[in-house]
Amino acid sequence: MADEAAKGATAGGWRRDPLMLVAVYLLACSALFLAVPALDIRFAGLFHAPDGFPAANIALLGQLRRLGDQLVILVLVVLAASLLGKLVWPLRPIAIRPRSTVFLLASLALGPGLVVNALFKTFSGRPRPYQTDLFGGAWTFEPAWHFGGACVSNCSFISGEASTAIWLLAPVLLLPRELRLPVGIPVALTGLALSLNRIAFGGHYLSDVMLSWGVTLAIVLVLHRLIVVSPLGPRIDATVEGALARAGQRLRGIGAPK
Repeated sequence: MADEAAKGATAGGWRRDPLMLVAVYLLACSALFLAVPALDIRFAGLFHAPDGFPAANIALLGQLRRLGDQLVILVLVVLAASLLGKLVWPLRPIAIRPRSTVFLLASLALGPGLVVNALFKTFSGRPRPYQTDLFGGAWTFEPAWHFGGACVSNCSFISGEASTAIWLLAPVLLLPRELRLPVGIPVALTGLALSLNRIAFGGHYLSDVMLSWGVTLAIVLVLHRLIVVSPLGPRIDATVEGALARAGQRLRGIGAPK
């Protein structure tokens, strides 16, 4: 009986593993859009009019688009303030654990930065909706995961802004468990609005957005385990905080009156 219970717990464990759930999500989304590529066309068509994508001309939606970058900048400013504070007050504990700072910077650089923008968007070849002959452009529609399109740079697959929008959930992982849901829900809704905004502008297909979410979340979850949860985390804390404290004390010594 004990062996059977253990097997059952192991077999059902993947359903409680966020990384495995994201992997299943990516496979399911990929299968759906490969099997029914017209889904992308129909969803983009909901926002298209004879004169293009009218949402792109709405000032309020333009401000919403800028909100994503502004929120990322806010996170970076907070992280920089924590590091600077340790230099200014080297004997005080650092405000944000260094492992958290390293995790956020690494996941932002690797996810939205390297994997999504530098790799996928550079080499996917997929034209954006407004660039295709279906929506007033000149190029042929390419389904998700097809890399033979006419686009040569900054392509549609996958969405960089949707990647950045879903990355905003990364700081939520660092909160106490009881705060993650109440904070995570409005953050997720904001990310959803930012992502759908790009589809409404004719800049991305639904698959660009949904697959970008999955790829980014997978990177965030892997790095969270490697940097924050693993035994490497305390070593990062000690190394970075110690180095900042020593640097701050040296700077104080340089600036001290003689």
